[in-house]
Amino acid sequence: MKFQTAIALCFTSGVSAFAPSLNTRIAPTTSTSLDLFGGKKEGGDSKGPMGGMMDQLAMFKKAQEIAKKKQELDKEIAAMDIIGKAADGKIKVTVQYVPAQLPTNPSPGYDAVAIDIDEDYLKEVSSADLSAALVEALRDGETSATKVVAEKYQTLDKELGAILGGMGGAP
Repeated sequence: MKFQTAIALCFTSGVSAFAPSLNTRIAPTTSTSLDLFGGKKEGGDSKGPMGGMMDQLAMFKKAQEIAKKKQELDKEIAAMDIIGKAADGKIKVTVQYVPAQLPTNPSPGYDAVAIDIDEDYLKEVSSADLSAALVEALRDGETSATKVVAEKYQTLDKELGAILGGMGGAP
């Protein structure tokens, strides 16, 4: 009996989950702007028609310039012969940088393209010592190549940081 009374009250009072209540005030609606096409920026200034889109186009062009510079740097570094040494310079390994081949190989690498071993050293060294010295020379070459790549990429890192800083990302 109580349940029937509650249902009857709901129907007579006009409560419905699917219809808006007539007693509540509806706040005026506001539109949301993404500022893609020149909407007002914080502080009230506007860059005119399509101003926001122009900012994005400028950032896109800058990103393309940086990508082009990266490709040029990769070619420059790949043309360099970086020498790794061991056994007091008696073993030299020439290492070349191999840029990342996206998307098949996203990581850059290094290739040992030449090994130079002093002939007198080769006559007197044991195979175990020679093997250890070769590994040491390879590691020295890769370490040297990594340092060269890091130094060359610092300029790109600064430019990329400026772009990301402009988008609210990392400085």
